[in-house]
Amino acid sequence: MKYEKVYPKESIKQLVCFFWNFEADFGAASSYLHSSVASIYPKLAFQYIPGMKISNNHKISNLFNSGFQSQTDTFCQLSAEQKVGIFGIYFQPYAIPFLFGLPTSEMTNQHIEITALLGKDGVFLEEKILNCVNTQERVAVMTEFLVQRINKFSPRLDDTIAAIQHIVFHKGSMKMTEVLGQQFLSQRQFERNFKLLTGFSPKNFSRIVRFEKSIETAMNKDLSLTEVALQAGYFDQSHMIREFRAFTGKKPATYFSENLSLFLKE
Repeated sequence: MKYEKVYPKESIKQLVCFFWNFEADFGAASSYLHSSVASIYPKLAFQYIPGMKISNNHKISNLFNSGFQSQTDTFCQLSAEQKVGIFGIYFQPYAIPFLFGLPTSEMTNQHIEITALLGKDGVFLEEKILNCVNTQERVAVMTEFLVQRINKFSPRLDDTIAAIQHIVFHKGSMKMTEVLGQQFLSQRQFERNFKLLTGFSPKNFSRIVRFEKSIETAMNKDLSLTEVALQAGYFDQSHMIREFRAFTGKKPATYFSENLSLFLKE
């Protein structure tokens, strides 16, 4: 199993967290299972060696060769029983409007083939990526594509973007009254801008941020579930258990027993 992470150039780092490349050869005796859970981060992935399957509501189907796994407050299972190769981009929560010209809310909880979203541009991009021979070439092609698509931030969204970054920095533990107090907007306009940029209400966004931070805490520290819950900002362990059931379909202990070493944002 090989996993690479590449950080973006200065020209796109305001919208891209990192690029990643995953390659492995699985067989029936060593099949791969990955829980795809709630996340504030949209992702774009290209299967240059296709073989991934997706299970949603107990229905298993082939995952698209190239497409978006949008920001989500739900979960599914990804699996493979053969050789796979995947290149992906991990976007900032507010990147979609500035790269693809549509509200992020239109993509929430969806898996969208790149050709369905970008038409001919998606066809050409997919062909270029699939013809690359290594991660460095894929990063170069994707960087060039994104640089050409970036639209400047509208000044009217500056405060809302700052609020999004502030919530992420504080691990979802800020009170919404405090966040709103830093805005030069009405609550209604702020919530409208927030959903346009992230696909979520500020409250639900904060819940998912806290959930994702709890995973990072559990991965990076040797703590009990109660300690993880308190450090992540939950009232108690039972509060964290309810959130994990909503966002993973599992109890925390079950989820943490899985291999979480891949696809976690540092």
